[in-house]
Amino acid sequence: MSRLNLNAWEHNWDEIGRGVQQWILLVALEAALHEEWPKLPLQEIGKLTGEAKTIVPPEGRTKALTSSFDAEVRPLIDLVDKLRGYGLDTDINLPAVAVIGDQSAGKSSVLEAISGVQLPRGTGIVTRCPLEMRLKHSEDEDKWEGKILYKDKHDMRQEEVILNRESVGDLVRKAQKEMTDSAKGISDELITLEVTSSDVPDLTVIDLPGIARNAVEGQPFDIEARIKNMIRRYIGRQETIILAVLQCNVDIATCEALKMAKEFDDEGGRTLGVLTKPDLLDKGAETGVMRILNNMEFTLSKGYIIVKCRGQEAISEGQSLKHALDVEEDFFKSHRHFSSLRPSQWGIPNLSARLSRELKKHIKKLLPELKEEVRRKLLETERKLHDLGEDPPETASEKRQMALQMVTEFISVTTSLTNGQRCNDNKFPQKINNLFSDARRSFADLNKCAEREQPDTTNRTLKTELQQMMEASRGREFCNFLGKYELVESYARQYISKMEEPALQCFDDVHRKTTEILKILAEKCFEKFPDFAERAKEVIMKTRKQTQNECKDEILRYFRMENLVYSQDNTYGVEFRAEEEKKRKEEEEENERKQKSAAKYHVQIGSQNDEDVNGVGKALMSLKTYYQIAARRLCDVIPMLIQLHVFREQVEEMQIQLMDIASDERTMVHIQEDTDMAYVRRECKSRLERLLRAEEELDKI
Repeated sequence: MSRLNLNAWEHNWDEIGRGVQQWILLVALEAALHEEWPKLPLQEIGKLTGEAKTIVPPEGRTKALTSSFDAEVRPLIDLVDKLRGYGLDTDINLPAVAVIGDQSAGKSSVLEAISGVQLPRGTGIVTRCPLEMRLKHSEDEDKWEGKILYKDKHDMRQEEVILNRESVGDLVRKAQKEMTDSAKGISDELITLEVTSSDVPDLTVIDLPGIARNAVEGQPFDIEARIKNMIRRYIGRQETIILAVLQCNVDIATCEALKMAKEFDDEGGRTLGVLTKPDLLDKGAETGVMRILNNMEFTLSKGYIIVKCRGQEAISEGQSLKHALDVEEDFFKSHRHFSSLRPSQWGIPNLSARLSRELKKHIKKLLPELKEEVRRKLLETERKLHDLGEDPPETASEKRQMALQMVTEFISVTTSLTNGQRCNDNKFPQKINNLFSDARRSFADLNKCAEREQPDTTNRTLKTELQQMMEASRGREFCNFLGKYELVESYARQYISKMEEPALQCFDDVHRKTTEILKILAEKCFEKFPDFAERAKEVIMKTRKQTQNECKDEILRYFRMENLVYSQDNTYGVEFRAEEEKKRKEEEEENERKQKSAAKYHVQIGSQNDEDVNGVGKALMSLKTYYQIAARRLCDVIPMLIQLHVFREQVEEMQIQLMDIASDERTMVHIQEDTDMAYVRRECKSRLERLLRAEEELDKI
């Protein structure tokens, strides 16, 4: 009767009835514990109350948090711990239990009670980095081992063995200080705390900083946003179980932790609520808490558990964590309202057991997806490493060989493209295959320009101008001798000279586009070594300038040669007669058209053929004939000159200079992989290593 709530007799008969039921149950349990305990396993005793795995014998109460679950728990949790230890959580979302709560909601107290170690306490933000607590149960009652691992703000890995549980809090504070820029700052980097003991469960949880409302002196002004972003990164993953720690003595509707949990887990399917500080409840507020615990207010599929952890006063008085569990049990069993709860709804031991079960179930459920994701990431990483190519050379001879190989590839691709062949290597963009076709379009544009500039023999202005020039230069000769060669030659020079600028423009277009393609090729062929790529580009620009000067000089020299106005008699004669025949046919067709038109209207017209008495018509025909011969010659020769200098001689000169550079000892300093690419390669190799290790571990399950 000493364990019965005697105050119950002061209330109505319903309360008295519940008290009698409790008394009968306790008497039965006392008998079972004292008389039948040696004969019955813990699970069988649990069946007496309908709550398996929750009742613990008095002599075993200090071990209330030991793992009493099936043999699958530890291997599964160890598996995830190993994967996270490999750094796999940077590639894949791993199953986890994330502990969130408003500032001073009691997260650290809950974790202290579960882990048996005292964590940093105080006002404001105490947890300033994600703290991963790996708890491992040991059958050895005297065993206690601890270790803390983290990376400081200089990215240096730190690892320290913890000699006793009392020093854990100080070491966590030290780690937080070394990981952040100030005494009040926060960090996204993870601190890992490993504890192996006989009085801890098999469990891994991640404690996240409490949600702060306002920044205090020394903290970033956006401290609340930064903490919330950190929490979102964890609880936003579907693989994370959310342990939302809420104070009983505040309106949970205003709790930011519950709001955030609802934001990412609207149906509460992966959120477990933990109510703390029940001893601070105002009288009469218990009914509201009971409604929450019975999932009648803010529904969570996993429900709620209420716990009572030791407060600051108890710590100051030296109350041990083990004693705190006894105090908690007495509190709930003797409480006027909470004593009616099912045993699984209250207490740190039940919370610990529930978390282990939930984590085990969660990991088992996600294992097939996890294996598939690891294999997918593995293939993706292998492809990326393949695309990065071979590792950069280390020795001088290896560097020289690599440089020569790269130059050979560059020249080979360039030669193919300038010969009009395609390159089908996927590492090069498709636009490089447009090199020769773009050049041919420029050559075709030159030909079109030549057609536009040819003399128009039907143009009256040209005819009149030529007539006046011929008459002005007339001497004693008869009128039918006015067609002087000098005049035709002068006009021919004028028309041919109009093509000089288009020819130079054609060269500039081809040269500019070729240089662009050569630079792309250099970047791709030498992309592993940016310094060497820059040297190659320097060679391209140097040979470009040299080619530009030589080719332009050749083009200008060609136009000086065209000033001679010359054509073989055979060539000119055939062309002239063809032009005459063409003109005759045009005149006949025109006369025939006019005759038909006159006949339709019964009009008589005579012959429309004008006699070319002064030879102006023949002079125009001679001018057009020669221009066509010269333009045709020009539209063949200029593209050939451009191809000779740009596609042939420049490529040959580049090959000579690049081979010299590749063979030069001083060049070896440029055979260094780009910093960013080297980083990507290291990251890929590191990812590949951890994925392979993860695959190996997963295959064991």
